Amino acid sequence: MKKLLILLLLAGPALYAQKLDAWLTREAEEDPQGYLLKAAKKIPATPAEAAGNFFVLGKCYHNLNREDLALKYYLLSKAEFEKLRLQEPAKDLALEIHRVISSQEHYEKYGTTFLDEYYAYAKKTGSKDRLAYALNEYGKNAYSLFDFEKRSNMAVLDSAKAIFVKGMNYANQTDDNVAKAKLYSNLGALEGTRKNFSAARKHLDEARLFILGSGDTYDLFANYFNYGNNYFLEGNFREAITWFRSAEIIQIPKYKAKATRVLYKKMMEAYDALNDQAERRKYQEMYLELDLKIKDEEQNIAIHDINVKYQVAQKDKQISALEKFKGRFYKNRIIFGILLFLVFLLALYSFVRWKKLDYSKKKLEAEKQEIQAEKEEIEEIHSKTVEELEKVKNIVTEGFILLKDKTKLYLNDLMYIKSEDHYLHAFSTDGTSHFVRGKLTQILSELPPNFVKCHRSYIVNANYIQSVQQGFLTLKNKEDIPTSRSFKL
Repeated sequence: MKKLLILLLLAGPALYAQKLDAWLTREAEEDPQGYLLKAAKKIPATPAEAAGNFFVLGKCYHNLNREDLALKYYLLSKAEFEKLRLQEPAKDLALEIHRVISSQEHYEKYGTTFLDEYYAYAKKTGSKDRLAYALNEYGKNAYSLFDFEKRSNMAVLDSAKAIFVKGMNYANQTDDNVAKAKLYSNLGALEGTRKNFSAARKHLDEARLFILGSGDTYDLFANYFNYGNNYFLEGNFREAITWFRSAEIIQIPKYKAKATRVLYKKMMEAYDALNDQAERRKYQEMYLELDLKIKDEEQNIAIHDINVKYQVAQKDKQISALEKFKGRFYKNRIIFGILLFLVFLLALYSFVRWKKLDYSKKKLEAEKQEIQAEKEEIEEIHSKTVEELEKVKNIVTEGFILLKDKTKLYLNDLMYIKSEDHYLHAFSTDGTSHFVRGKLTQILSELPPNFVKCHRSYIVNANYIQSVQQGFLTLKNKEDIPTSRSFKL
């Protein structure tokens, strides 16, 4: 235990401070990495400080996008507060834990246990700001169910909006500008999804007023990004880039890696829409570099493992309590023998409870095995993704694709590819050509977007097309290539 305490911070609030944020300092929020470096030299003076400092460590790791370590320290902090019977910070930590878990892929597998715990405490205490935060999270859960590709379940957006509005009603009864900013931001994002762009920008403008009052640079970054994304969805890509660039210059001390990765991806798409390939490649390279560093799959697996271990530990506590009860029962069997009927009822009740707990434990074990299988599947997907990224790297940085016979086919000089039986015949601008065994559809999947299939037997580089007529197109070298009836450039 002493080793763990050495990792904590000395500075902390009073022994029985109730507010969770009372343990946070400005340094932990603005320079989490620097704060962690000092943590090993600090020793907390009291059990309450130790619990609070576990929370601060978790917050620092959360701000650094290390959600796996954040979850670990949040759970430790929650357990310590519960031992001290400090209910308020323990319940507030349930919201922090939910935010970590809900930021992961396939969040629906984890359920809303911690959010439900936080919401129940908010209702019990009648806390308007906690009710606003809880409803904001429930609204995000409902919003995430929308099918962004098919846009077939619009009723989901109505449900999510109703939850956000209910949360806003509670927030408006408080002085909590952070809660108001979050709810207005989410309403803005939702209206953008509906394509109600003017309403979306109005909500985002309202959110920005509260953000500027709080001085939170991350929330300002998110607001500028959402504003740009609203223009992006509207098809106004130049205005979108203006707002994205405004977000890019903001120095954010927390969530920097993942937030910047999302921004780079969106800027890449915006420049691609404007056909500014130089800028598109620039942001694509920065995006891919960040994506490789963050390692989402590893964090998802780690968080999955930590959460399962926590759930198993909670079930083990229940089983241990039951075993103690059974021990007391047998020690007093003579006394209980006098009340034989009550003993029978208690024994029956205990047996049923034990069977339920045993079933739950076996179910958790089965879930652990399923998680291991999912882990192996994720690792396989990761391996394939790295292979695909290597292909993308060759195209973006080197300008070639590697054929089956290990020949480098440089894309800038490639005019067109013709399918001949089971072989492909590639023609370059310098008059050279190359035969390789393969299928047209297979090589098309490896080529960048400027290569188009104009005929069942031809792929052409759009950069070398001079003109398109009915039934054929003419390349810049005056060579004619047949086209299918449905082909459009």
